[in-house]
Amino acid sequence: MPLTHGNRFSLKHRRQSNRYAFWGILVAVVYICGLAGCFDVNNVSDPPAGPGPVTIVSTSPLPSGTENQPYAAALGGSGGITPYTWSLAVGSPALPAGLSLDPTAGTITGTPTAPGTTTPIFRLEDSSLPEQAVQKSLTITITTTPQPLMITTASLSEGVVNQPYPPTTLQATGGIQPYTWSVNPPLPDGLSLNVSAPGEISGTPSDGTAGTTTHTFTVTDSDAPFKTATTQLSLKINPAPTPLVITSPAGNSLPNARVGKNYSTTLKGSGGILPYTWSITPALPTGLQLNTSTGAITGKPESGTDGIYSLTITLQDSSLPTNQSTNKLVTLIVRPR
Repeated sequence: MPLTHGNRFSLKHRRQSNRYAFWGILVAVVYICGLAGCFDVNNVSDPPAGPGPVTIVSTSPLPSGTENQPYAAALGGSGGITPYTWSLAVGSPALPAGLSLDPTAGTITGTPTAPGTTTPIFRLEDSSLPEQAVQKSLTITITTTPQPLMITTASLSEGVVNQPYPPTTLQATGGIQPYTWSVNPPLPDGLSLNVSAPGEISGTPSDGTAGTTTHTFTVTDSDAPFKTATTQLSLKINPAPTPLVITSPAGNSLPNARVGKNYSTTLKGSGGILPYTWSITPALPTGLQLNTSTGAITGKPESGTDGIYSLTITLQDSSLPTNQSTNKLVTLIVRPR
C-alpha cells in the first residue's frame, strides 16, 4: 500500500514511542540498580578461602607385619577437598606380596606372603578442580617370625588433681598386632586405660588421688598362642594448684624509672601451674618492654615519657581446663632526665 501523509505520520509516531519506552526502561533499571547496589563492588562478598595444601601425614616406617599373619595399616591425609583417592605413584615399588591398597579408604590390608622391606611411593589426590596431588615414600617391613613382645614405655606423665591428665599412650613392639592392655592395681580414681589399641591413659584425677602409685601394665598380642609382656611404672599425681598470686612487686608500685636511663625489674608470682604468662595494660611507656614469659621489664624510657602511669599487671598460669589469672594495679613513675 502506498504511504500517504497520514501513514507517514503514524509510522514516525510509533518509532518515537518505541524510543521513549526503551529510554524509560533503561532509566528504571539504572535507578533500581542504584538502590540495590548492582554495580557496587563493595557489596560483593569476598570469595571463600581455598583449601589448604593436600598432605600425606603418615610417617615412615609404617607398622611392620609378619609373614602369613593378617596385616592392617591406614594412611592419613589432610588439606585439600575430600574425598581423597590413594594410589601408588608411577614407578613406585609394589606393596609386599599379599597386601593391597584401598584407593578410597587409604587402608593397606591383606596377609603378606613373603618377608622383606620395601618402600612404596604413595600418591594422594584430592577432589578439587584441578586436583591437588602429593607423593610420599613410606617403608613397610615384613618379618618371617614375630619379634619378641616388649613394652617400650619407660615412664608416665605426671598428673594434677582436678586437671585433665596429659593423654599418654603406652607403646609396645613385636608380637602380633592388635594388642590388648591391662593394668593392676587400677589407676587412680578419674583415670582410665583404653585396653584396646592404642592403650591410652586419659581422664582427670579426682580429689584424694595426690601421691605416687606403682602399677603393673600388661600387653597381650594376637598370636596363637598369645604372648604377653609386663612392666612396672610409677604414676605421680600432684596436688591441685594453689591460688595464683603476684608476689613482686610486693606493694602497689614498680621501681621508679628515668628518661634515657636503663631500667630493669622482674615481675614474680606463685601458685597455679607453670609456665606463667604476663601482660600489662595499658601499654608501658615508650622504650620499655615486657617479656611475657619471664615477667622482665627492661629498656630505656624515651624522651617525653616522664609522668605517673597507672598500670594493671595480669598473671595467667597454665591450669586446665581453665587458666587461673590474677590482676594487680600498680603505679610507675618515670622521672625526667
